[in-house]
Amino acid sequence: SSHFGASISAGITEHKWKYKAWLPSSTAMVGHRSSSSALVGLVLGIPVLLLCGQVSFVPTGIVQQLPASSGKSWGLRQPQSSSARTIVNAVTTAPVDTSMVRQPAETYMALADKGAANAKKPLLKTLHQSIVSGCYVGFAGLLSLSIAGNLGAAAVSAPGLQKMVFAALFPVNLLLILNSGGQLFTGNTATVPMAVFEGKADMNDLVRSWGVSILGNIIGCGVFACAAQYAGLLVGGAQKLAITMTVMKTSMPFGQALVKAIMCNWMVCMAVFLSEAARDLGGKMVGIWFPISAFVAMSMEHSVANMFLLPAGILSGAPITIGKMVLKNWIPVVIGNAIAGSVCVAASYSYAFGSLGKS
Repeated sequence: SSHFGASISAGITEHKWKYKAWLPSSTAMVGHRSSSSALVGLVLGIPVLLLCGQVSFVPTGIVQQLPASSGKSWGLRQPQSSSARTIVNAVTTAPVDTSMVRQPAETYMALADKGAANAKKPLLKTLHQSIVSGCYVGFAGLLSLSIAGNLGAAAVSAPGLQKMVFAALFPVNLLLILNSGGQLFTGNTATVPMAVFEGKADMNDLVRSWGVSILGNIIGCGVFACAAQYAGLLVGGAQKLAITMTVMKTSMPFGQALVKAIMCNWMVCMAVFLSEAARDLGGKMVGIWFPISAFVAMSMEHSVANMFLLPAGILSGAPITIGKMVLKNWIPVVIGNAIAGSVCVAASYSYAFGSLGKS
């Protein structure tokens, strides 16, 4: 290796002197000489730099010989590093899932793990995240009331337009909640039963998770409704729409509210499913937006949304008592949401991809 390196150095030196002899001495060729020198330097420099990685040239042009104890033969291949290459190749040639969307079975198992983590989270953390999530629902509800409630004559001439505007704006709440580790009762009605079906949680975990998340969502939504009223935000069209929705939602028969709630949370839990399936934020937005917009546009019943909208309507002047709100809406809607999450989604997909299908 030393002899070969010395030969390379000598060849470069000989070429250097030949190149100097060829250059014209006229001062008029200074610019040309500079550009030619740069070109030749570039052409010669690339292979020299490649060789330096193995031969280790020093600035004086003397070849620095590798220590004999290193045991490395000169050249581009080094037998001693073959084991390292084998490890790298083993890693890089393994099948890697680079798709933007998980497969349904993988998504189901990921949600079961998420449900187990939520169910076993400390009570205070669950309560905290549930209160924050209730506030996010309040933000979305207030946004929808403020815009859709102030469409003016357009809302009268085209009632579907007001409903569509409300539906298009409301999904922002679930986008905030699912991407910030929030706790929403309606989502927990699916993810925690999935964990139970797969043996990752038990019924005590489920009862605790559902109970604490409902309590936290009520607190967050109620406090946000009071804050919106105190801040003077429930006025004008927003106030009128809140009153109208509160009266309408507390005037349904028990069975009708129950069925609407089942339909609603089926869509909500599928939004959770699609969000978990997507690997990027854009995919999560699409997966969340359309199912949530769908249930709002179809006038279905979401328990946590009603925990903000109905108190906001009562604070705005709706002739509804708290007792009527709870009995005529909250109770049937909570039951229907729980049925949808645990049966229509959790049990259904456990049968398709999990333990219920195996047994």
